[in-house]
Amino acid sequence: MPIKYQFFSPTDAAKVSRLQLSARQVVEGVISGQHKSPHRGFSVEFSEHREYVPGDELRHLDWRAYARSDRYYVKLYEQETNLRATLVIDTSASMRFGSPTPKIDYARHLAACLAYLLSTQQDLAGLVAIDETVRFELPAGSSPAHLDQLFRSLESIQPGKLTDLARQLHGLSERLPRRSLVILLSDLWVEPDELVKSLQHLRYRKHQGMVLHLLDKAEIDLPYDQPVTFQDLETNEKLQVDPADVRDVYRQQVRDYLDRIRRVCNDSNVEYHEMFIHEPYDKALVRLMSRRK
Repeated sequence: MPIKYQFFSPTDAAKVSRLQLSARQVVEGVISGQHKSPHRGFSVEFSEHREYVPGDELRHLDWRAYARSDRYYVKLYEQETNLRATLVIDTSASMRFGSPTPKIDYARHLAACLAYLLSTQQDLAGLVAIDETVRFELPAGSSPAHLDQLFRSLESIQPGKLTDLARQLHGLSERLPRRSLVILLSDLWVEPDELVKSLQHLRYRKHQGMVLHLLDKAEIDLPYDQPVTFQDLETNEKLQVDPADVRDVYRQQVRDYLDRIRRVCNDSNVEYHEMFIHEPYDKALVRLMSRRK
């Protein structure tokens, strides 16, 4: 009897199995795969030459280069390797917001689909849940038992309270082995100046970053018609406002903030993708992969 998971189903498997997640920069892995490696070898795609030394296989000699230079050169090729990815879920209290699905559940569905997709490519997927501390950390792996553990871990993590996203990303940058792909799933209600430092740290450590920014249209448009009381999910602070009085200013401030976040990611050479939680997560993944191509 098939095992049932809360955030991943056989239907999800069928929908995402046709997708492909590739690294945009070179990565380091442990087995042969489909992603560019920083190491040179004899593989598929030509990279460069080096001078022949005794012991090299003669079949890799470039006779055209010999004809031009009267010296023996060996063709070098890019090795291909597997991808080591870490899925980082923001579990701060603000991730409880969202309709019809809370952002935290949307993030868990996305993470489960991405982990499954990586495993079908023989790539490695890890999982980290962070808010003001590290709530959970599962090193990258690819075995069926590892995927089962990751799916079950997604069911157990719950939103905490405050967030310290930047500091936790700094620590993660140092802990991750080799060049990794770090996929952050968050609503990013953080200070952009602190975020940029943590993203730059990722890149300094040779990791590739991808930010999936989870948004609810209500927090963009402020679509309420009557006076409402807003509550900060992290501090419990309450504020009563008439949306009609602040809507124009609020929308402009949100647009300015989103523009700043995009610039922060772009300046840090980190992929940035807005994802609105009203869109079914499987369709959002298809659209994401299409954009990356």
